Amino acid sequence: MKAFLLVVSVIMAVSGGYSAGDELFVIANSAFLYATPSLSSERLLQLEKSETVTLISEAENGFLQVEYNGVQGYVYSELVGEVLPEQDIIPTFNATMLNDADVFSLTSDEVIAHIQSGERVFLYEGYDDEKDFLAIQFEDSGEVLYGRVRIEDVKPDGVNTALIVAITAIVAIVSIIIILLGITKKKRHKKLKNQD
Repeated sequence: MKAFLLVVSVIMAVSGGYSAGDELFVIANSAFLYATPSLSSERLLQLEKSETVTLISEAENGFLQVEYNGVQGYVYSELVGEVLPEQDIIPTFNATMLNDADVFSLTSDEVIAHIQSGERVFLYEGYDDEKDFLAIQFEDSGEVLYGRVRIEDVKPDGVNTALIVAITAIVAIVSIIIILLGITKKKRHKKLKNQD
């Protein structure tokens, strides 16, 4: 009875109607196998479209814990599915293009496509406002492609770009004030020292 309850609890813990031990296909052009359930963690492997992984369990942050050829790791759940894809699929979107933009190769400055303002894309490596470019997955003429776009050309869902600009400006102003106060204090200290 305990074994039965354990099996049921494992099955119920797995999202998407999947069960532990299910074989899942990579439904995107590629998917990274991460060391932890985070897009910023170490990438163990890059899985290609149609390769299969074995489900271990659901993880946090929208990830599934899986095994691939003896290597255990975490894959973003939207990039795998039960059905072998007959065509390229973008499983989900999490950002919108703000401007018409060139899409650059992931490995060079070569322009591989042009994307229109308002088009939806998937930021598959997350959003990092310290980078100049963001890696995206997008659809072009029925094909799923990967590339990079300038950060100012894309807006992630749930992120208010005006707020980001305002916070950046405030931080810059505060930094300048702190520097000026430090300079003023040094001058005053130097003046007092010269009077002694």
